[in-house]
Amino acid sequence: MQDIRAISYRYFLRLIWLNHRVIKPPILISTLVLTLALPISTATAHQPVALTSSHTSANKGPILVDGTISFALRAGFTKAKQERGFRASLKAGELLNFEYLIIDQAPENKMPLSKLPVVTITAPNGSKSVVKFTERTKFFERYTGTNYLYLARFSSTAVEGIYDFSIRSKGRASITVSTGSKETFGEVYQPATCPSVERLTIPAITSAQAATLVGMKKDEAISCISSMQGIHRIAQEDGKDFALTRDYRVERVDLTINKGVVTKVSVG
Repeated sequence: MQDIRAISYRYFLRLIWLNHRVIKPPILISTLVLTLALPISTATAHQPVALTSSHTSANKGPILVDGTISFALRAGFTKAKQERGFRASLKAGELLNFEYLIIDQAPENKMPLSKLPVVTITAPNGSKSVVKFTERTKFFERYTGTNYLYLARFSSTAVEGIYDFSIRSKGRASITVSTGSKETFGEVYQPATCPSVERLTIPAITSAQAATLVGMKKDEAISCISSMQGIHRIAQEDGKDFALTRDYRVERVDLTINKGVVTKVSVG
């Protein structure tokens, strides 16, 4: 008899795939529900994450807490100039792995490459790169029984911090992008939502935790930092810069505020 957890996980993946194909605003199935209901072994496929119509930029998209864990992010577009985005946290020296895939089925596999969505990756140091299509390799995904085409795959050594991924459409299309390589369950933070974290003997705030503050109102962000045992400084507010000491503290977050909303953060 097959392991019921494996059957349930494949069923979950199938639901995500079907939802992705009809190009309706996807139902974001809670990562927490999956965590509680399905104890995933290390032999799973890419963990699915749906990019919804509310994820209209990297700063408004989900945050992959560990960018080395394999995730598959599905995005559907109904017209040109729509945008979806997400973020991933990586440590210095880790590998940034990225893949761009489409389902090997009409209309996607019949579309000119020039009509497919464009992915731009922004590194923590501000450098940007546009993903270029370099191949057209068939790939059978056995968990959902789906045939894909790889259009781009690459790896690079990461710098410390949050990577932004922006996907911009040129017309109606659906794509899948994947990150990471470690096949184990990974945590996903939602944008502008304070994460629940364990209390630490020595408090420290990670880049991924700090990234959740972007989009919060000032008071909400300060309260969230406090709940994570952290402290804060206002680095800039409405264009006015404030003098800051140059010491580094792992539990401190510097905030940039514009019209009462956090627009930028940095730990230290």
